[in-house]
This record gives sequence, structure tokens and C-alpha cells, in this order.
Amino acid sequence: MLIGLLRTEEHGIDHPFHIGALRAKLFSELGSEELTAGDFGLALWAESRTDDAGGEQLLAMLGRRLEGGHLGRLSTVEAAWIVIGLVESGVRADLGAGQSLLRDVRQELLDRRFPESGLLAHGGRARRRRFTTFADQITGVLALSQLARVLDDGEARDATAALAERLTGLQLPNGAWPWLFDARKGAVAEIYDVYSVNQDSVAIIGMHGASEATGRPEFREAAVRGMDWNYGANELGTQMLDVEAGMIYRSIRRRRRSIRGSRAGGAAAGYLGSGAKPASPEVLEVDRRMEPAHLGWILEAWAGREELAVPDG
Repeated sequence: MLIGLLRTEEHGIDHPFHIGALRAKLFSELGSEELTAGDFGLALWAESRTDDAGGEQLLAMLGRRLEGGHLGRLSTVEAAWIVIGLVESGVRADLGAGQSLLRDVRQELLDRRFPESGLLAHGGRARRRRFTTFADQITGVLALSQLARVLDDGEARDATAALAERLTGLQLPNGAWPWLFDARKGAVAEIYDVYSVNQDSVAIIGMHGASEATGRPEFREAAVRGMDWNYGANELGTQMLDVEAGMIYRSIRRRRRSIRGSRAGGAAAGYLGSGAKPASPEVLEVDRRMEPAHLGWILEAWAGREELAVPDG
């Protein structure tokens, strides 16, 4: 949330939230054992947008979290958040010893690519590395595109293009971004859940970064097309934005009673290279909760970028 709010302030957009209080709460919780290394990457990303000097403290704490070989055990989402946080911090201040950390995490992210598909492994060990989420891919796209744009990193630029191209090829005809992939084969293993936050903001952020880094507008255009899914162009014809309730429904998912068998079948389809097929409405339902971070990602996606919603030409 703080990342998106700080972006709105950069673009002169008023909001009712108290940035100082949110930032103070963030720093008061840095000692929590529940925080992951990726959380410190997000905190660095937010802190890079303030005039305060909390970045050094965050860098030191992040370094301690990654001691003892923890880097290879990170999820790809966490590794990407760390790269983004370090790159953004380096734009506004000298990273110092953080430069070494950035080199290590950058290489870890690049090493997770499956050359035959361009997709990124999930992280960890064994088969779980191969079956990877949309969150892994889209945050990876953003991190790699930041390396390309800010540091003129040619290898990261090539990886950005290959990954974004594969993702746009796997986007469903109705604009949905599938959730689970077989990264080795470059196939969809399971479509559901389809998350509304990916459709209206997270994909926008990542694919806009890819277009900026590669000069290829089709990546951003694919993400903008996916927004229609939230406004009824989905399998259930459901408006995910509930104006009266003041919320955006979390996802369309398989009904709970069928989820185990359907995911096993979807994973098998991905393994065989046939991909997963959209489900019939009878076995789907709306998850009527709201993702806690959804508003923050909407602000990050659209504050100062409102023109992206208008197709070129």
C-alpha cells in the first residue's frame, strides 16, 4: 500500500492516508520474524521514494536475512522484489555494499530462466521449481525490465523480452492471466485462480516495464486488454468491482469440492504439453474477498499513467 501511496504523492494526487504513520508502522515491525527477505525488498522500494534515510538500515537487515545460503531458497517473487528495491534505491542514493548484493540477486534471477521457454523457475528445489506462478513471472518481468532500463543491462533486456513474449502468448483469449505454469515446457498447467489484482494492476505494472525496456508496445497492450476480464469479460460474466460494497472481488476459482482433482489434472496437462482448458461456469465461483494489497497495486499501476488505458491510435 505504501508504495502506491508514495507514487500518488509524486504525481500530485491527493489521498486521505497519513504517509508518516504508515512508514512509522513499517519500521516498528522490521524486527518481526514473520517478515521475509522479500518484504525487505518491498520496504526498500517504498523507502526509495521518501526523503528519509532508512535505506541503510533496511539494506543491513536484508543482508542479514540472506546470510548462510538463503538466496537460493527464495521464491522468485521475493528475489524480484529485492532486485526492484535495490535498483530503485540505487537510483536515488549510493548503494555502497548493496551493490554486491544486487549483483548476486540479479544473477540468481537470471539463472532461474528455462532457456527453452523463457519462463522463470519458482525457486527452492526439485519439481516445485518447474511449476511456477504468474506472480513469479510478472514480478520477474518487472525486476528484469528495471535492470534493463536503469542499468542498461543487455542480458536482462533480452530476458525481459523472452519472458514477456511467452506470457503474452499464454494469455487467454478473454484476457485472463493463468495462474500456474510448467516453466520447462512453457505451457499453462492450471488456469485458476484468476486474480483480479493481476488483471487490473500487477500485469499492467510488469508489462509496462517490459514495453519501456524493450520498445515493444504489444506487451503493455496485452495487459490493458486483460482489464476487460474484471468488468464482465470472464467465464462467469461477473463484474469483479462491487461499487456498493467498495471492494474488488479477489478471483474466479474452481469450486472447492472440485479443486483437488482439477489441479491434478491441470498439472498433468501441463506436463504433457497440452496446457489447461478454461472450465465451464458450472464448476467455477467468485471468491468474494478482497486482496489486502489490491488498492496499493492499483495506485502503483495507474497514478501518473492514466493515458495507458487509452489504446494507441
